[in-house]
Amino acid sequence: MKTNFVTIFPYTENVHLIKDVGQVANAVGKNKEFNAKLVCYKNSKEYTLLASECSHLTIDFIEPQGKTLFLEKAVLNYLKQHAQNIDVLHLFHLTKESVYYGLHYKKLNPKGKIYLKMDVVNEMLKSEIVYSKKKIFQWFHQRKVKQFLKQLTAISAENPTAIELIKTKFPELTNNVFLMPNGINCQFAAANFPIIKTYQEKENIILSVGRIGAPDKNYVLLLEAFMQANLPNWKLILVGEVTPEFQQLVDGWMVHHPKLKDKIELTGSITDRKKLYEYYNRSKIFCLSSPKESFGIAFIEALYFGNYLVGTTGMSSFEYISNNFKHGEVVVPNDTKKLSKVLEKITTNELLIEKNISAAHQRVLDYFCWDKVIEPLLKRIS
Repeated sequence: MKTNFVTIFPYTENVHLIKDVGQVANAVGKNKEFNAKLVCYKNSKEYTLLASECSHLTIDFIEPQGKTLFLEKAVLNYLKQHAQNIDVLHLFHLTKESVYYGLHYKKLNPKGKIYLKMDVVNEMLKSEIVYSKKKIFQWFHQRKVKQFLKQLTAISAENPTAIELIKTKFPELTNNVFLMPNGINCQFAAANFPIIKTYQEKENIILSVGRIGAPDKNYVLLLEAFMQANLPNWKLILVGEVTPEFQQLVDGWMVHHPKLKDKIELTGSITDRKKLYEYYNRSKIFCLSSPKESFGIAFIEALYFGNYLVGTTGMSSFEYISNNFKHGEVVVPNDTKKLSKVLEKITTNELLIEKNISAAHQRVLDYFCWDKVIEPLLKRIS
């Protein structure tokens, strides 16, 4: 009989299926010993990625029923109906919701296993986790957290520093915590891009992929740094849905600096994964300017296609992703001048970029393909 692995993430949209929300369960589901299922509301009209990069996963859609305090009634009722048939419950983040869903599940199925994927910014682990501003509620929730942690079969984080911080903060988890980074579906990438472009075939493109203009992504920093840098033969391409405010800002700059029209491109949202990957394949440098990131799956996609990475010191997993900065550099968040200088330095070092392509690609094959990433988890829940 197969083991039933169930991920609870109520707010899953189609795009989440290519992230850890869908890919962890999908990778588990590829193993013949498991059935993998995701439980969520129907937040997208279609879930097209089930037919491609998430083909080993099924979805149980639930109908919203409102909340009991901060918990989704639909999730509580789903667990009430199905807990006995769930062998492994997969939850995300050490939040109040995960704590109480997990305890609810264990009450209904004491023999069941719980796997928690942290996906946390390292700095958060260095201070007290706030569950409520009211002291009495904070105290109560902390007690529940301690109960929850005792029930965990497995808990993972995405970089070595986070693992050590978790062991220090929660010594009782020392034997259950393990390193499991995010990854990409290398099988899908290889099938559609069997050959990575060489340095000569790639273009002088600095690429970024994300929610363009979102405050937490700080694309104004990247745009200003690109404009300040002396990059005569380079182009900046930003891929992703663009906020109206950011579009207005760019349009204003274009009016005053018409030469930028040929150097800066905003593609808008690209849902076709092959088309998106073609941008990675064309580019030489990939940059994210977020002040904070727990991981940044786009970095792994960029590495797969041999891009040299640029990030910020607020990105918890950058050092691990870049193999101790062998495949990239970081700048202090919001330091426009430093970022512009770093971009100038990298773009004028052709040998650095060329040597990086095959080495970066190989690092992903060795450490960040979901089939390999998932192995430590399978050992703990089999």
